[in-house]
Amino acid sequence: MKKSILFLLLIPCITMLLSGCDLLNTDKEVTDPEKTLGKVGNYWTLSAQGHTGSKITIISNNDGNFVATLPYGGKTIQVEGKITDKGIYDYVYSNGDKKKPFTLVKFDAEVGDQWEYNVGNQKVVRKVVRKSTTDDTDYIFWLIKTIDVEETIPAGTVINGSESEVKKILWKFNHKFGFVSATVTETDNSVTQVTSMTNAAEMD
Repeated sequence: MKKSILFLLLIPCITMLLSGCDLLNTDKEVTDPEKTLGKVGNYWTLSAQGHTGSKITIISNNDGNFVATLPYGGKTIQVEGKITDKGIYDYVYSNGDKKKPFTLVKFDAEVGDQWEYNVGNQKVVRKVVRKSTTDDTDYIFWLIKTIDVEETIPAGTVINGSESEVKKILWKFNHKFGFVSATVTETDNSVTQVTSMTNAAEMD
């Protein structure tokens, strides 16, 4: 899997693990890692057909701002983001600027809710396109509810000095497990399905 795709996916948690031009106010959100998905030691193992699995593990969490490690290509990449009891945020498009988090998902979001982030003259949009009302998604041994967020990345969007090779990501999240899966569409229209397994629920 191309590094650019992995980097986008693994900010999660989740990638892991999170508003746009309107800066996010998370002052009232619970950031204690013992009460969120951001607990130190939580990990997500990601798999995609034809690619070697990757495991991202949270190694530190300071007031919701986490650092996770990802072994990739013989190196260990550090990934940063923010996890609260309400949602997951990332710093991909702000190039690590913690004053400019971008919402990846809000667990109480409704269909139609969206978050935007300006990158130069481009606008990246993350929009809730589906929210389960019943347990209808297979995940490991369970059926779970998901919140589905479609991320649209305009052509020419620059991330960390390079143009994104991804134009769309359909994320699936769950309030208990965090990142569930993602369908990644690249600029050449090739599609990669990424799934995950996590220990997050076990550590509750």
